[in-house]
Amino acid sequence: MKASESFAKPVTKPGPLIRVVSATGLTVVVLVSITLSFYHRLWLPGMVLIKRDALRFFLPLKQHLVERLSAGELPQWFPYEALGRPFIGATHTGVFHPFTALYFFLPVPDAYRVSILLACLLAALGTFTLGRSLNLSRTGALLASIAFALSGYVVSITDNLVYLYSICLLPLFCLGIEKALRNRIAWSVMPAAIWATVFLNGDVQTGYYYAFIALLWIGLRAQDSLTNAGLRLVLIGMLAAMLAAIQLGPAWAVFVASDRAHPELFNRQAQGWTTHPLRLLTVLAAPVGENILSVATAGAAATDKPGIFVGMFWAESLYLGLPVTGLAILGMWCRRDLHVLAWLAGFALLLALGRWGVLNEIFNHVVPLWSAFRYPEKFMGIVSFAVAMLAGAGLDACRTGREQSWPWFATAAVCLSAGVVLLTETGVNAVAGFGASASLALPLTEAAARASFFSAVAALGTGVVLAGIRIGALRVKWLLAVLVALVVFDLARANFEAYHTGPAEITAFRPPLVQALAAREGVLEPGRFRLVTLVEGMVALPETLERAVGPYAAVIVARRQALVALHNAEFHLETAKRYLPGYKAEFVALLRQGLGLQAAARYNVKYYIELRSRLKNPALAETVVAELPDYDLALYRNPYSATPRAYLSSKPERAVSPVDPEALIARPDFLNGDVDVIETAEATLPSPAIGRAATIERYTPEEVQVRVEALQPAVLILLDAFEQGWRATLENGAAVPILRANALVRAVTVPAGVHVVTFHYETPFLRTGALASLAGVILCLLLLAPLSWRTRRHASLS
Repeated sequence: MKASESFAKPVTKPGPLIRVVSATGLTVVVLVSITLSFYHRLWLPGMVLIKRDALRFFLPLKQHLVERLSAGELPQWFPYEALGRPFIGATHTGVFHPFTALYFFLPVPDAYRVSILLACLLAALGTFTLGRSLNLSRTGALLASIAFALSGYVVSITDNLVYLYSICLLPLFCLGIEKALRNRIAWSVMPAAIWATVFLNGDVQTGYYYAFIALLWIGLRAQDSLTNAGLRLVLIGMLAAMLAAIQLGPAWAVFVASDRAHPELFNRQAQGWTTHPLRLLTVLAAPVGENILSVATAGAAATDKPGIFVGMFWAESLYLGLPVTGLAILGMWCRRDLHVLAWLAGFALLLALGRWGVLNEIFNHVVPLWSAFRYPEKFMGIVSFAVAMLAGAGLDACRTGREQSWPWFATAAVCLSAGVVLLTETGVNAVAGFGASASLALPLTEAAARASFFSAVAALGTGVVLAGIRIGALRVKWLLAVLVALVVFDLARANFEAYHTGPAEITAFRPPLVQALAAREGVLEPGRFRLVTLVEGMVALPETLERAVGPYAAVIVARRQALVALHNAEFHLETAKRYLPGYKAEFVALLRQGLGLQAAARYNVKYYIELRSRLKNPALAETVVAELPDYDLALYRNPYSATPRAYLSSKPERAVSPVDPEALIARPDFLNGDVDVIETAEATLPSPAIGRAATIERYTPEEVQVRVEALQPAVLILLDAFEQGWRATLENGAAVPILRANALVRAVTVPAGVHVVTFHYETPFLRTGALASLAGVILCLLLLAPLSWRTRRHASLS
């Protein structure tokens, strides 16, 4: 029998080893080729990912990471956001993830693209391996892999490595759980290591969900006693926590002191990032050739009512298509041994519905820490995985030829009729009835009609293949190959535009406003001044730019020109913005209220960027530093003198309880610099400084040295964030307590005379976490040692 003849047959009676390996190898080659072809813009030279967080968030973070590591320094503090914040404790930085090694060999944009591509390949290969482990045929496992790797959710999340990686590793995690249930205890290392890399990459939310997925999988798949299976799960969880402790320890220190410990503060956002029940229709039918979802989002935002958050779509596409969904229903019916996947899909779907699903609200009140996460739509990735796996089982069920084709023909007729109706005035009025404006209703109905026609073609094609199998028109393996090809083209047609790339030059040019700042300030480095950037939704977009590079790339260029990239670490500019998760509730409340220019000056904000057209005040003309007329942008000097980064307080005021930042910035004596409010339990504070001087002698992210000259004891203010992990010492090594000043920053009391105060930062729980991770590695090696010994002994005997 030739390899090609065994391509689609289930492995019931395997032939010679070489034949099985050849057929499986050929299938894997096909799978990898399809995945690489679909994601070709991730490996072609001269390209860069440009959608959302890919460019404006991760690239600056990774640039900072690789610069520090290349200099032999471990980046523990990030000075470029707001008032500074922990770098390792902000989990999205992924300092200890294995993919970090790529940044030593490739430019940062290319290393990020390769990381995304590797994650997608792991999704495809992991699904294929799990399918074979669950007794799917090679063709069934191939279809499941393609359906998952090319699913709308996976393709849409290619802008965010943290969330993409965790969902792409889910098949391998389930495979590890399956192996741990069926084999020796040493197999517990596999799911634990996979689980740990999810935490190390920064997705604590999905890593937390992994525990419930494992619990469901073990509860429904355990063949031994549930007690033994439960002990295996406890061991896997313990190993995963130990291996990832070097990241989880610092992350916990940030979490308990942040707004995430008060989920009521962002519960409104969590309600906005849920999957609307009507959007589930896009799982079966999706727009073609245009980003209609952004149009719909803009219309929703325009009609937003006060107090109601309308979020953007978390995933641009959720499309799986009628062939995959229909085959999944068939697989669920025919393969009762895979009912764990059906339960997994059902639970995940209910949770993704958020406020429209009862289950998520129950979990928010019952399950610890569940309410600390704000993206319920992330569960749609789990739905996509489970549906894809069941679709592979459904394809295997089609081999018998007993499956009816008429439901597919009927579905095609319904889709065709829906498309025709949507093109009529009745369809437009129906869409308008859901609240869409007149200008939005027409493009929505046109896109929905096209989607319905394509779904009709996909359903019709599936029905024809099943009819061909039933009547024996062609050999079954060729018809199933046609069905796989149909799924590939259907998913590629709908989801290819859900990942966005542009020319690499977008990440290379130096904005003129940065050049203007460098010309004015000299070398740009932290510790000098802060900048307030423009709100990204206000950036003007030149029409010529959009015509030249396309809409997505044009938006990125305009935002880079306006320095609204949420981290300007690439330019070594400190931006008074926040984006990394886990800020203190006080700081979040202050920014939500709005920090005026005078209050911003008190926190060392020296410049700001605004639209030229918005500032008509002639007095502001004198503060203009540079202009970009094509983008309607201007760089202004703050009309209020920026307070120096380090100074001695002229009037320290004692506070015995935490200061309300909103009340503080409403005080005129604080705004004009007359008073500093110091939180301390001490009965008295030093008198106002006389003959004072404070000079920064050394400023690095983790160490700041300030030379103080005072005729009497004084309070030194350093306008950097007050965070756990900082300690202060005098030149003789004596420790001085760090106090919270002005609600957000650091202060110390220094004796009279000339002193050098050194502020030093060490990530909380980093050493403890590193020791725990080392212990986890040793424990895993001890578990694997007997397995390795048996393998070598078996090889020597044979």
